[in-house]
Formats: sequence, structure tokens, C-alpha cells
Amino acid sequence: MTKYNKRFSMLIYFYIILLIFMSLTAIIPVSGAIDQRGPLISIAAKEHIILNGENCPGFYYSTSSGTYYESLDLYFSEDGLIDTGNATYTSKITSGSTAFFGKKYKVLEDGLLSESLISYGSRDLQQGNDFDLGNGYKLVLQGVNEDSALLELQRDSHPVTSKSLKEGSKFNFTTIIDGTEYVILEGTLDRVLYSKDPFVRLKSVNQYSDTPFKLKVGDQYGKFEVTEVTDKKIELKSRMPLRMQPGDYITILDGLIDFQVADNVYQACSYNMTKDVIKSYKIKGTSLTVNLSDPTPNSCIWTADSFGMLFYDPEYNLSTERLELNLDDKNDHRIPEGGLVYESLPVRIPYRNPEMKDYGENWFDGGYSVLGWDGEKYAYPGHDQGIINILMDDDNGRLLYSGEEWDLGEGYTLKIDDIKSDKVYLTVLRNNIAVYSSIISPGKSADLGTHTLLYSKTIKGIEIPLFSVYVDNVLKGNENSGVSLKYPLHFSENPVEIKAGEMFGTLTVVETSPKIRLENKNPIYFGPDIEVTEEIYIGSFEKTTGGSRSVTFFPFMNKVENVDSILPTTTRWSIPAMSVEEYLIGN
Repeated sequence: MTKYNKRFSMLIYFYIILLIFMSLTAIIPVSGAIDQRGPLISIAAKEHIILNGENCPGFYYSTSSGTYYESLDLYFSEDGLIDTGNATYTSKITSGSTAFFGKKYKVLEDGLLSESLISYGSRDLQQGNDFDLGNGYKLVLQGVNEDSALLELQRDSHPVTSKSLKEGSKFNFTTIIDGTEYVILEGTLDRVLYSKDPFVRLKSVNQYSDTPFKLKVGDQYGKFEVTEVTDKKIELKSRMPLRMQPGDYITILDGLIDFQVADNVYQACSYNMTKDVIKSYKIKGTSLTVNLSDPTPNSCIWTADSFGMLFYDPEYNLSTERLELNLDDKNDHRIPEGGLVYESLPVRIPYRNPEMKDYGENWFDGGYSVLGWDGEKYAYPGHDQGIINILMDDDNGRLLYSGEEWDLGEGYTLKIDDIKSDKVYLTVLRNNIAVYSSIISPGKSADLGTHTLLYSKTIKGIEIPLFSVYVDNVLKGNENSGVSLKYPLHFSENPVEIKAGEMFGTLTVVETSPKIRLENKNPIYFGPDIEVTEEIYIGSFEKTTGGSRSVTFFPFMNKVENVDSILPTTTRWSIPAMSVEEYLIGN
């Protein structure tokens, strides 16, 4: 199969990490990373591209209102070339709020930004269970008396100020920043429970950093420079040409977007890399809005172009997954039977190892089919055979010395038993037990061709080239000899079963060949979140503007490692105002 030679396209791959407070509880950073990819876009000459919170998940976006502030405007004068000044990052300011490099801020004055640490959160507060605000601050419930409560703001366990509040009243706490008093915490005392174990419920809580930063015209952020700071917007423009050539990896916006260009065509991946990491996150796709006042049937379709967590291979410029939502034309709050569809169509790719083209067994003859499943890449072995995880398939070389073992995954290892003259004695082991041995003489004899070690295994009646590697040459040394290996390919021996009639999330498998297709067998009345598969969800919110009703849908993947450590329940009435995941893309 030849690589696609279509019009140039670019893959935006976002990676947003926020160190924030969630539902008034701090999230502790752990090792890990969040990968987010945005829309596929063309970077050909004369293309004008606008990325924003609606289509690019790295920017701040509210999943309850659709509010976003940031946009990145790119104009390509030539293939892969953005001239000086033709890349513009803009953050608009609305009602005293804005966003900058993916985080929400309160604008204290022109160019002075205070990070929004909590946005419309809620929390139950008890005596002895203080509300830790970070940076040494905490809110303490000092006492409760029928329908009122005494709240005290402390820093480093020393009182700063206290307020006696009635149930239903609003509150705020301030601090002095550069000689000016600013609000750093505000909210509403929603409920007071005066009992043996009293508590209060806070809602609409907003917390802002007491260490704001100042933006000035002329400030530089990597390849960009601040060109405008007003009460309406903040603007940065590229101060040098941005050129993307095949195989390049370049930084566009420091700390926000890096581009990685594919090897053979003008496609790029963007990455957002930060040192801070979190335990819970939601990765959002492009928001699509349908007009509920329109009598015609409404539908939304997402592919890898518009939902970055769906599988996309920039090397071959291929994607396989498709998500479709159709509303009932008689009930705009219902998805009819068969109206929610997830499908993935396998695509054939060649082996990297040129000698594997002579392998001729079933679905693995001369190459193999791949597809995306919940955003991950799998091999497709055919009708009702499930899908197979691809543990290893790359161009990377590996030098292995005599007596050394190579961990291949799933308990498999490759060991060089001995090297004699031009002969290499290799053994494939499974859980330290030899399952296959071969003697390869590079250029003369091998399991396949003249260089390839091949270990095949029959799984569910299909012979699979479970592990293969190209033995390039023997490197002889005075004390220890080694072998140069290339094109390792390793399939899992544990297929993921996908059978007709099986349910994943709210969908049922209705087809397994020539593609995998899932549909809803019962009508769905949509609410805040729709579970599509076990990994993919669709969120939504409604709006009414000028008498016209609309609903906005956005797909997302929900990743929570350990929610208990993030949202501890202080009382049996504890109900966060939003999910952990939603906050991380805005509110």
C-alpha cells in the first residue's frame, strides 16, 4: 500500500496540563501525561486556519456555556511556511475574565492577570475539616448558629480576616496586591445545617491567585511577542518566520503548542508539554451546534479530523473511526434507535520489514489491516476474530549483545544465546520458557528471506506472525559480539473480542465485517453526558438566543485515575458542582 498523497493536512495534537484546584480540593500532581490532538488541517500555501476552544482542546473552553477566549490565527504563504506576523494568538476579555495559554484568569487591570484557581465550585465545610486554598491560605469554619456561620480566612494558620454570614448571603475575601485591594475569594453561603455535626455548603465559589502577573507590549513568549494589551483583548504575533518541513519538530507557542511534521507529506502533530501533571482529565473534541428550531433532522459527525482522541496515523495519513449522532425529528431531546453510531473501517498497511512482504497467511498476507478502537491502534484479523493490540511496530534499530535479553512485552523476551562467525543463535522466551529458537546467518539464511526471524502462532484458528525482527548484521568485538536488529513487529496473543450483539457502553455491535459498527438499540434521552462506548462520551448544553433554541454537542474521553483522592466526601451531602473532568476544560 502506498502512502496517501492527498492535499497536505496537519494534525494538531494538544497536551494540556493544569495545576488547579478542583471543586475546592487540590489536585496533587503525579507522574503521567495527557495527550490531546486537535483537528486535522491543511498547511498548504494560502491556507488560513483558526484554532480556538471550540475545535482545539488545549485552549480553555466551558462545557456548560460554550465560552472560550483564545484563538490562534495561522496564514501559510507557502507550503508549511508562516511569515513573520502571520501567526496571531488572541485572547479576548469578557466581563473581566480571559484565558491565557489554556488557563482562565481574572483581569485585575489592563495586562494584570490573576489565575482563576476555582471557577463556580462548591464544597461542604465542617469544623476541623478546613478548605485548603493553596499558597498557605485556607478557609476555616469557626462556628455555626442556626442560620448563620462564622468563616475565617487564614494564611499559614494565622487569621487574616473573618466574616459572620447569613444563610443565602454572598461573601468575599480580599488581599492587598501592589498597594491595591483585590478580591481573591468569593462565593455564596448556600446552606447552614445546625446540628450535632454542623456543616455549611458553599456554592458559586471563585478563587483567584494572590500572585498575578503583568503582560506588557513587547514581552516575548518564544517565537511570539505581545503586540496589544487593552481592556478588550490581549494579542501576540509571531516575531519570526515559522517554517515546517517534513520530519521537523518545532515549537510554535512555548509551553502550549509544538508541531511535529510527518516524514513524507506536509502534515503536522502539535503537542503541549508541561512539567505539571494531574490525576484526572477530560479530552474534548470539536463542539458542533444544531438548531432545535429547525424542523429538519439534525445530526453531528466526528472523525479524527474533528475529535483528536480518535485514531490517526500521520505516517500513512489514515484514520478509521467515525462517530455520528442523529436527533429524532419528532423529539429534539431524543436520539432514536440507530441514531447514535460508532464505526471503524480497517485500512491495509504494508510491513516495514521488506522481507515480510513474502509472508502469505490469511489477513497478514504482505501486510495487515489496522483500525482505531476507542482511539487506540489495533490490528484487524478478520470477521468475528476481534482485534489485536500492536505491541511493537517501528523503524527503530536495536543492538543486542550475546547473552542479553530484550523485553518484548506480555512476558515475551528475545535472547541472543550465542554468536559464532556469521551465525546468530536466537531464542524467543515466554515467561522465561523458550518457545522458539532459530539460527540466522544474515544475508544467507533466515526464517524468512535471508535476514528475518519469524515466530508465528495460531490464535483462534488464524496464523499470526506474532513476533518478527530483521537481523541486519553481526558486529564482532574482542570481548563481546552483538547483533544489529531492525523492524521489530510484535502482536498481542490476547485478542480483544468484539462479537455481534455485544454491548460497549450504550451501543451494541451490529457488524464486525468488513467494518466494526455499533448502534444504540434503544432510544436515548440525552442529558449532560451520553456514554457512547466504554471510553467515549458526548457532552451537551442548550442555549436560547433570540427565541431560537440550540444544543451544542462535544465528544470527549474521560480519564480519572483515582477520584477518591481528588474529591474526598466530607459529609453525606457533599455534591460537587461539576465533575472533576469538566473543570479541567473550563467552566
